[in-house]
Amino acid sequence: MAVYHRTKRLKIYGKKPEVTQLFGGRYAMTVRCQAKNDTEAWYDKNKDQIFADFGTLYDAHMAVDGIDARTGEAYTDMVLTSVGAGYTQTGEYVITFRYQTLTGSFVQEAGDKVDVELNGLRRVIRRLIAKDGTSYGKTVGTSTISHSAIGYSTATLTLAQATSGTKNPDESGFVSITETWLESGVTSRTINEGSGGTGVGKIRTETVEAFNETPTSTISGVEIGVSTSNVEGIDTIRKTFVSSDGEIRRTDRPGPSAIPGTTYVTIDSVGTAITPTGTLIDSSETQENGYVRFSRTALQGTIIKQTQSYKDVAFVDVPGQVSCTTSNELTPFQRQFFPGNTIPLPSTYSNPSGKTVIIESIPPSKQQVEATVVVNIQDSIPNTTELAFDISGLSCSVLKVTNRNSASVGRAVTLVDSDGNTSTEVGRSSSFGANSSISEFPGHFIVNTSSSATLSGSGSTQPYISGGAFKFADEESSTKSEAFGFGNDEADKNNLYKTNGIIRRSFRPVLTAQDGTVFYEVTTVSGSVASFNPALPINRELISE
Repeated sequence: MAVYHRTKRLKIYGKKPEVTQLFGGRYAMTVRCQAKNDTEAWYDKNKDQIFADFGTLYDAHMAVDGIDARTGEAYTDMVLTSVGAGYTQTGEYVITFRYQTLTGSFVQEAGDKVDVELNGLRRVIRRLIAKDGTSYGKTVGTSTISHSAIGYSTATLTLAQATSGTKNPDESGFVSITETWLESGVTSRTINEGSGGTGVGKIRTETVEAFNETPTSTISGVEIGVSTSNVEGIDTIRKTFVSSDGEIRRTDRPGPSAIPGTTYVTIDSVGTAITPTGTLIDSSETQENGYVRFSRTALQGTIIKQTQSYKDVAFVDVPGQVSCTTSNELTPFQRQFFPGNTIPLPSTYSNPSGKTVIIESIPPSKQQVEATVVVNIQDSIPNTTELAFDISGLSCSVLKVTNRNSASVGRAVTLVDSDGNTSTEVGRSSSFGANSSISEFPGHFIVNTSSSATLSGSGSTQPYISGGAFKFADEESSTKSEAFGFGNDEADKNNLYKTNGIIRRSFRPVLTAQDGTVFYEVTTVSGSVASFNPALPINRELISE
């Protein structure tokens, strides 16, 4: 007895279909049929008699001469997924229908594929299938399942990926999806440790990559970097952490050349600042890859001290001296001034007498002395209230005053009376003048503060005849000069001018500490002299007529 499928025009080849039991209680069926008129089965006009629509059920009628399935023949939800016609290996022309159990809900098409990768995290690959038009309601990165299997404990997995399966050109009526489920957690963790230098401190770097969770540090490090990648459709976060503590480098170098016997010591540390012993000179903090590198530099050794002491020569100022004196008695005029003159001269003219004022000065000079040079390092600028051999505070001046009285004789006039007697008178005249000037002598002291002198003699003579003989009328002229000294005298010099002590002093900054303290190199030159011998000649200024 012939057995038909969906229509009286299709007779089941071999009277029975092929049935396969699938995973999860599903079935697949292959029904091979022969057309009633197989010579024309492939005609276009006959395609509605031998081909059915994808997605139709096993017991659905064909468009032409459709029939019901026999009682108990049809499997529930048996959906057509493929249909075609062709020859078998033995030469029969056969129409083949393929069915699967499909519903409007996704079910597993096969058993889970379970493996452990990514640092021991569980991965499950699951294939789903449903008939066309079924809605997929899961969300990648959000949907989770509680998974367990033989050899595996229960773990919560997150949907990492969901991809649609491919279909052959002659398949339809169904949709398949491949899901990838992953266990959240750390996929990799790497810790590197280095000393970072010559010290004992450590720098530890930890890189943690986690799937579907935020990585955390196991070394109590500071986060210094973060990146996000994608693994199986879910963001994978990679973070880098650094933790460090202690001295990582120590550097020694000579201290300032002006402070011998000292050493700069620099300590680089991380985690905590470490300051060397000594005087803190410099400190800094630098951000490096998320952690702070501290640097502290101190100068070790004695800073405040005497660094040099030696003998040297120095040229010092010697003050000048000023003295108001008078000249020696001037030499009298000689008659040879009047050669061939037999007329006797008046005694006052031929024997002038007197002195004049002289201002005598010894200029300031330089003298070479033995000196002691001492170099000290101090944390303050020294006070220098006075210097030895300093003549800048010495000075004096001399006022010169000159008074001049000049007299002269005029023309002689002779009067003859009626008796023939004669009398002669000589005219006379006189004048007075005065002038003054002042001289300054910086760097001098005065020894004699005053002097005066007078110079006198005949200033004019006039001969005349009286009683038959020559007579002379004469007048004397005189000059009086005075000098008065003012300013520093020898007592002032002894008080103001020191011959024992600091000749000169200089300083320069050589170091500045972190707290602002400035250290100076102070050079002091000092000396002592018992007596001086001025080397320059005496200047004399003569005040005369």
